[in-house]
Amino acid sequence: MKKELEEYHRKRDFSQTSEPRPDNVKAPPVKSRKSLMFIVQKHHARNLHYDFRLELNGTLKSWAIPKGPSLDPKVKRLAVQVEDHPLSYANFEGTIPKGQYGAGHVIVWDNGIWEPQDDPDKGYRQGKLKFILHGAKLSGAWNLIRTRSRNAAKEQWLLIKENDESARDSGDYDVVEAQPKSVLQSSLLKKRSGASTTSSNKKKTSRSRTKSKTTLPDRLKPQLATLVSQPPTGKWLYEIKFDGYRLLARTENGKVRLFTRNGHDWTDRLSAQAEAVAALGLGDSWLDGEILVMNDGKPDFQALQNALDEGRSQKIVYYLFDAPFLNGTDLRDRGVEERRGQLEDALRSNSSDLLRFSETFASATYRNLYDSACAMSLEGLIGKRAESPYVSRRSTDWIKLKCLLRQEFVIVGYTEPKGQRPGFGALLLGVHSEPGTDKLLYCGKVGTGFNNRKLREIHALLRKDVIEKSALASTQGVETNVRWLRPTRVCEVEFSSWTREGRIRHAVFVSLREDKPAGEIVREHAEP
Repeated sequence: MKKELEEYHRKRDFSQTSEPRPDNVKAPPVKSRKSLMFIVQKHHARNLHYDFRLELNGTLKSWAIPKGPSLDPKVKRLAVQVEDHPLSYANFEGTIPKGQYGAGHVIVWDNGIWEPQDDPDKGYRQGKLKFILHGAKLSGAWNLIRTRSRNAAKEQWLLIKENDESARDSGDYDVVEAQPKSVLQSSLLKKRSGASTTSSNKKKTSRSRTKSKTTLPDRLKPQLATLVSQPPTGKWLYEIKFDGYRLLARTENGKVRLFTRNGHDWTDRLSAQAEAVAALGLGDSWLDGEILVMNDGKPDFQALQNALDEGRSQKIVYYLFDAPFLNGTDLRDRGVEERRGQLEDALRSNSSDLLRFSETFASATYRNLYDSACAMSLEGLIGKRAESPYVSRRSTDWIKLKCLLRQEFVIVGYTEPKGQRPGFGALLLGVHSEPGTDKLLYCGKVGTGFNNRKLREIHALLRKDVIEKSALASTQGVETNVRWLRPTRVCEVEFSSWTREGRIRHAVFVSLREDKPAGEIVREHAEP
């Protein structure tokens, strides 16, 4: 028995526990090995923890991680070193009996291959291991770093994910919560069911109309995208950012209902689109997409609004881009490529002009697509992280890159705040019809882009400028209960587009501008 395994042997009564006995297998030197295995075992002992194990020189070097690994580079997980385990422990799953060391249930939560990036023997001795994992749940570059804690009974290390394409923000995705099950049991189930990852079998599965035990939820909140200035690292799929309304279609027993992002039932308003979805003949499903009206080859939000107001739904096209549930199967944990592939396959029978599949675009860099989208006066791009699941909240796995406009406006008033918001609710904005004139035209308002400190600071300035009457040439269409201001202060605002009425959309406050005279502020027009 290897000397390193004596502690493992001493702690266990192998007449009571089914854990493997220490073996005498001698592994070849690390430098001559083509691959080294790693294992993470989920251990429901007195306290739930995760045992992280790396094969090194014939044993499994082992660390207990109380909270489990994190894919977030900002999160440093405590890893307490424990006794070496035999290589045969790699496939151990079962229950360690009560009264035995480590009593509790054990599963193999993840396994695979690890690649040392430097000399692993030297790194282990010096307390700094740098490596790459190739597992079912953990991948990419990692570090194990020994701390200098002198008071701890056992050596303490930190497990830290490096910032690469497999990194994930912990606020959006917790891998131990999202994927709690055994990788061995998952593999066994796939083998028994004859599951295959080939595209032909995926299509066959998506066409299947067999009954499923999945319960279709009555309501489903859509996944929302996070606004970013550029994509984070990683592989992304890009779609056109539509200028329309988000819409989800629920199909159950052949009956289709259409719901807005906030859960309002719009089936009656969009009966033609509901009939087109029903004609697909799907099993129980939730489909995600967006409705829009095309005008001169581009989405026209105002035309969509008019079509809805006037009940002309035949002009509205429903672009579908995801399938959280399809034909009785919950696909939310599947990667976005698989969900989209099954959705595209389901739409092959579509013969309606009111339904379309939202295509993705490939490019060496997002900048080529982004510049093209902006040049076409589109709203921007939506990026979706490759292999990401579907979650009913705002997520950094979905990002939006807007083709924003940006200019200065005169602050002509503000609304009162609501709830716990300090200062003010929104700033009312205007521009002069021509430089140097007194005629101010209303352009809309901006209520986002402020933190509480900025709200208080700006409010303290604006209170000095309150006047009784509006400085606007016309207040038609402007809300009431406004504190009007002398038109002397200027702010810079980002926004997506102008409406036909001269209002800005999707406005975000940037800053106050003291270097721009209010009298010179007019609407800016891009030169062709």
